[in-house]
Order: sequence, then structure tokens, then C-alpha cells
Amino acid sequence: MDTPAIASYYKEIEPMKRKALLDQSIAEGEDPEANEIRKRIWETRYRDKSAADPQSRADRFLGLWMVMEFNRNASGKVFGRSRAKKEIRKELEKTGISEFANGSALEKSLIYREVFHMVKAYSELCETDKSYGSTLFGIFTMKNQDLTAKLKADIYDTAIRLPYDLELNDELALVTRAAKELFELKFPEELPLADPAERKK
Repeated sequence: MDTPAIASYYKEIEPMKRKALLDQSIAEGEDPEANEIRKRIWETRYRDKSAADPQSRADRFLGLWMVMEFNRNASGKVFGRSRAKKEIRKELEKTGISEFANGSALEKSLIYREVFHMVKAYSELCETDKSYGSTLFGIFTMKNQDLTAKLKADIYDTAIRLPYDLELNDELALVTRAAKELFELKFPEELPLADPAERKK
């Protein structure tokens, strides 16, 4: 069971606030083995300084998601497929996700929690970003049901359909798994997201 500091750590989005919570947990001697891994994951995920705010850090995990989102329609283009795979693999390597996913059972568990945190952070940012829910050059705002439908489609197209279309299922398996779990938690009234292969039957 998470301590209060670690529970807050997985709810917080801002990198430096997350670091402060993790540092607090480490200073209090909580779960040293897991916290050592969390620290390594944090240092990999937030290694680069933010271009927008030098006092904060860029998020490599969200960077991967945005590259995936940008390339999600590339599979149908003549030269887009190979370029998209190259770009996604390059971003994935920066995250260190594969390294932790091939580690100990505890490393696998904690890197999955971090990937889930990334997908959850993305969905929360979309829900609070006025530009995400705007139409016609920001003049009108989407109704709640339209915003929810857009978010559902974005999660499916980016984290489930794209890995399938580009044959990156294994490499992006944790992202797909996290997206499915988040979808079921956020939209319990909906049927679980089906794999593209199942949809074609």
C-alpha cells in the first residue's frame, strides 16, 4: 500500500512537485528499494530541462505520446510508415521504458505505474485545456459529451490503433495496456477498447 507521499506522487503531474514528494518519501526511509527505482525512473523521464520553464523539466513520456499522436495516421501514407516507426522508436528509447520493462519484477511494476501516470496525465491535461475542447478557431467550446468522445477517440487511435497499424505492438505494449486500463476506469459504462484485429472481424 502506498504511503501518503507516494500516493500523492502518482497523482501529481508537475515534475518538480513530484520530485519533492519522492524526496520526502526517501528522507523518511519509506520503501527504499522501490523508491530507488522510482528515483531512477524520474531521472530518466524528466532528464531534460523544460524549454518553457528552465526551473522545471520536460516530460519524455508525454513527448513519446505526442510523437505517437502526431504520427497516428502515417500508416496509410507511402513514405509515412517507415518515418513514423523510426521517430516513435527514437522517442521510446529516450524514455528508458524498455530498459525498466526488461528488469526485475519490481522494476516492471513501477515502470507500468509510471506509464499509466503518463496516460492519465495526458487525459487530465486534455480535459482542462480550453484549446483541446474548442472548435472553429477557439470561438466555441465542445459540449461535455463531445469532449469525452474526442478523448476516447484520441486514446484509441494513439495508443491502440497506431501500435497495431505500425506493427509496434510489443514495443508499445505498456502504453496500450495503460490506455486500456485508464479507459475502463474513466468510462466504466463503455465496453472495453477492442484491439483493431478484433474490430475487423
